[in-house]
Amino acid sequence: MSKVAKMPPGLSARELQDLYDRYAPGMYRRAFALLQREADAWDAVQESCIRVLQSAADFRREARPMTFVYRVTTNVSLNMLRARALRDVAPEDAGHEGAVDALAATECRDFLMKLARELDERALTVATLHYLDGMSQEEIAQVLGLSRKTIVRDVQRISALARALGEPEGIRRGAG
Repeated sequence: MSKVAKMPPGLSARELQDLYDRYAPGMYRRAFALLQREADAWDAVQESCIRVLQSAADFRREARPMTFVYRVTTNVSLNMLRARALRDVAPEDAGHEGAVDALAATECRDFLMKLARELDERALTVATLHYLDGMSQEEIAQVLGLSRKTIVRDVQRISALARALGEPEGIRRGAG
């Protein structure tokens, strides 16, 4: 990222390099939690970095860099998950996680793949933060920069769809 000829006014090349150095490990963990494949997770990190670079001018200085990077990584990973769901490719086994955690994560990820067929990008991001991360509606609103009222409506709509699709009982949810 350091060989950028022309930088948009939002972030400098040094700031972007610092973001990568600081957040790439977390970006990878986030992508891997969703995608369950090392190669796909690294692809998501790379694509996320490219998108952060491309949208550097849109970075709101009042937002925390972690929130911005987290949102981009989540969206890239969900898009990859949606594409995989459309192809109906079976995910690889998690392997190194504990059996219970791996089962819960796999069940949640598989359920998110079902939701990916029905939801737009923002709603799928809300669903991921709610089901996979167990975030509260207030936390989701803060991460996405939306009002809590908007998130409450989204979660209600997503929950109704989830029930209709046969939401697994083991899926954890964030508190209201």
